[in-house]
Amino acid sequence: MASHGGDDVGRRSKDGRRSPRHRPLTPLVGLVLALLLAAPPAAAAFGLPGWGGARQEGPSAQGSASAPIQEVAPPGAVQQLRAELTERRPRLAITAPADGSLLPEGPWTLRLDLEDWPLVDAGDLGLGPHLRVQLDDGAAMAVTTTDVTMPSLTPGSHRLTVYAAWPWGEAVKAPGACRQIRIHRVAANPLALPAAGSPQLLLVSPDGPRTAEPVLLDWLLLDAPLQNLREGDDRWRLRVTLNGDSFLVDRQEPLWLRGWRRGGNALLLELVDPRGEPLNPPFNSLVREVMLDPEADDAPWRTPRLSEGQLARLLGRTPPPPPPAAPPPEPTPEAPTREDIVTAPGVPAGGAASPAAESPQEPETDGGTPATEPEGAEAAGEPPEPATTEEQEPEREQGSMAATPAGTGVPQPEPESDPEQEP
Repeated sequence: MASHGGDDVGRRSKDGRRSPRHRPLTPLVGLVLALLLAAPPAAAAFGLPGWGGARQEGPSAQGSASAPIQEVAPPGAVQQLRAELTERRPRLAITAPADGSLLPEGPWTLRLDLEDWPLVDAGDLGLGPHLRVQLDDGAAMAVTTTDVTMPSLTPGSHRLTVYAAWPWGEAVKAPGACRQIRIHRVAANPLALPAAGSPQLLLVSPDGPRTAEPVLLDWLLLDAPLQNLREGDDRWRLRVTLNGDSFLVDRQEPLWLRGWRRGGNALLLELVDPRGEPLNPPFNSLVREVMLDPEADDAPWRTPRLSEGQLARLLGRTPPPPPPAAPPPEPTPEAPTREDIVTAPGVPAGGAASPAAESPQEPETDGGTPATEPEGAEAAGEPPEPATTEEQEPEREQGSMAATPAGTGVPQPEPESDPEQEP
């Protein structure tokens, strides 16, 4: 039998099983295997889940702010207060304890000396100009007195920073408005403190548990090298990262920002050199959680404008006097009642005395003849006015006029009585 080229395909081993045949891979199979092996790196490059891809940074990252962060102007009331205090130059000194003191356990007293800066507690309006006391990089404590009772220190070394603050919490950046000392308890720990003269970053605002927009972003940078004296002279920069979005700041100026998301916000501050490397770590890297609540803060300095009274109270001045009240209206005189009129003898109640009651007899003329009453007056119904003369006065005083006989209308003289006939 002739042999076929495919006899080796059906070749069996001695135990009767067919032996495998090794063939080179076809181009199609090699292409499929290459795609399968390259799949994990491709998925990782696109950030697909399950492949350990790096999280994408920027506005499209999950959990970032829904609106871009933007700088806005401060509220109108803030501008009002700043204009009133801009001429002030606070000068602050820490008189006790001394720098480098070793304090005992328990509360201790911080004594300060302050010039040219009012300390005002405006009650329901909040604080006016005040001081802030900050231990290490913790939350600052606002005070309006130069003698402050401080809590007991934990063992080790601490930084105590005191600075003047505006009513809305911003730190005053004028020279002499900030002081820092180093204090210890139990024993000093130099490694817990930054080297003397090295830059330090302290967060000033936001500092409350909750805040509303616009949010004040403010910080203190101590012992930082001077820069921007000439163009391109950048020795430090502040990198601000908010919810994954970053930007750089090269000036120590406060920022009023919008675009925070409601609820928790992740805030990271880093002091870096011009190449972006950390500068003097770990004392210049701070992380804070900022809670945004639009209804949380109703401070008066958030309003568009303060009234004169509010401005005076927040600045510690005497409020302006209230406008004079209008004088009360004069009472209208009431008409007299019948009971208020005093009735004189011979005068009818509620009216004037009648001519007959005042003078029962008509006056006489010069010739002794009684004057007759004019007919026109009688017809008109008006009583005639008695004509009083000097001769009639004695007769009226003596009451010598006799009663008028009924029906005559003419008064008659009263007959004189004889004193001998009187009993």
